[in-house]
Amino acid sequence: MNEEEAFIKIKDGIRLEKALDVSQYKENYIKRRIAVRMRSLQFTKYDGYFIYLQNHRSEYDILLDKLTINVTQFFRDPEIFVELENTILPDILRNIKWPLKVWSAGCSTGEEPYSIAISIEETAEKMGIMNYGFEIYATDLDIIAIQKAAAGIYEGRTLDNIAQDRKTRYFFTDDGKNFSVKESIRQKVKIIKLNLMEPYKKNFFDVVFCRNVIIYFTRELQRTVLGHYYDSLKENGILFLGKTETMLQDFRDRFNCINIKERIFRKI
Repeated sequence: MNEEEAFIKIKDGIRLEKALDVSQYKENYIKRRIAVRMRSLQFTKYDGYFIYLQNHRSEYDILLDKLTINVTQFFRDPEIFVELENTILPDILRNIKWPLKVWSAGCSTGEEPYSIAISIEETAEKMGIMNYGFEIYATDLDIIAIQKAAAGIYEGRTLDNIAQDRKTRYFFTDDGKNFSVKESIRQKVKIIKLNLMEPYKKNFFDVVFCRNVIIYFTRELQRTVLGHYYDSLKENGILFLGKTETMLQDFRDRFNCINIKERIFRKI
């Protein structure tokens, strides 16, 4: 088989083995991510790698991990969390009945949903609201990533944006290198395997975070996923996109932009 045929077979294999239709991703992105895994196994041709996949089915799990974006850290893009804590959450906490429901879509290894939980805890406390009730639904398709999210143990640069007082309050460590999220925060976060191409919990969430995800999708899939977010949000619900992502023209009559710099939108 030629290289184009082998590439198509790899995509078909991912769809059959992992229930992910990668034809909905931008093709150059898919090729770059597959190339990363091929280089690590010293393959230069798609046909050789496809044969390897057929003989080593567990490789599909590793390949899926490479195809999904897991580069993240706590309080990534700190200015977004400043806006969340100073503007968005105070308005929500004053006007929304408990429990507040948040969806971290494409949560990767869990840094984002745990960051959101810390922000809610601290904002409620500053407002004099003790034991504020909230639930965070953290979803991702990558089983390796969500297993790490469920474990809640982190090290290295992923912790760079956490101030020392927050580390002391919300994490514990035995060696100063590995930090575990404390149970008081972990119990607020539900880790769930979910494909964003499928609808999820209609008219359920007060806030949806999906940052740095749809930029890798085709325009058609972006429309589908944004439609799912719209449907999942309650009236006046808040949507956070990534700083390099834009709201599609098709949805500009369904969302008001309330902060263009930080890509924050309110459902109409």
